[in-house]
Amino acid sequence: MGSLKYEISQHCKELQANKPVGGKHTSDKSWKSYMDASIKFGEWCKRRYRCRHFTDCRPYIQDYADWLVQQGKSASTIHTYLAGVCRIFEVSLTDVRKPKRVTSQNTRSRGLKGVDNRNDAAREASPRLHDFAAAVGIRRAEYVRLRGDDFMYDESGYLCVRVKRGKGGKFQLQRILPGDEMFVRSYFTGTADFVFSRAELDNKIDLHHLRAVQAQRAYRYYADRLHREPEYRKQLESEIKARWQKYNNRRWKQREFEGLYKLRGTNRQLAQKLGKPTEYDRLAVLATSVFHLSHWRCDVTVSNYLLAY
Repeated sequence: MGSLKYEISQHCKELQANKPVGGKHTSDKSWKSYMDASIKFGEWCKRRYRCRHFTDCRPYIQDYADWLVQQGKSASTIHTYLAGVCRIFEVSLTDVRKPKRVTSQNTRSRGLKGVDNRNDAAREASPRLHDFAAAVGIRRAEYVRLRGDDFMYDESGYLCVRVKRGKGGKFQLQRILPGDEMFVRSYFTGTADFVFSRAELDNKIDLHHLRAVQAQRAYRYYADRLHREPEYRKQLESEIKARWQKYNNRRWKQREFEGLYKLRGTNRQLAQKLGKPTEYDRLAVLATSVFHLSHWRCDVTVSNYLLAY
């Protein structure tokens, strides 16, 4: 691509360098993702419209979106590609016509995929990592940075895995479920050494699926305990609020943990098809989201994790 690729990468670097102080943090990984998506878009523009410079490409973003639809890309994939392009070319994503994303149609870590048949996707590829991931449920990039002293108590006295820099550069404490504490503790030496070697992380194990399975375990734990111990509801509310006020900058809303979270539309249809519940205890969902996913949102937790299969 010559100068076009260079211009796109330089513009991305300038935007990253000039990001507003105090604004929403965007991780280096996200910037790289934006740049990669924009370079692919530039390659497409050069092939189709003979574009030679950065500014030549901007008028063709809608054409690119239409082309992605023709290629059979899912709505979520199209959104991901265009989000990076629009960020770098400084165009509002809402101005681009594209298929509406439907959570129930998500395919990531759902069902059987070709990669699941690879030898390096099975537990045997890295048993130590697989078993730890099944009990903890963080992201692959977070396992990479995990060190031997990242095991601590949270503000309510529960044992947690500390993630110093998670998605978006955010700090998070991953609470460990009762019964898993001793197993998880065995991975931590109290030193600054990495918990996992490069060789242990060089595989295709579906860690996102294990994260979803762990979230489902967490929800069942909270929901079952709330059902068995009515007095536990007040305690859990207090624990969630303590974490919320310490680490989340969103305004606390009492309705976040009251009543039932009821599925509707295609999510309800998917739950019925899978034999999963169509109603969830909102407090148990929020506990799962706050303590085990660090998403802080019931909708994301139910749609992307509790409905995963």
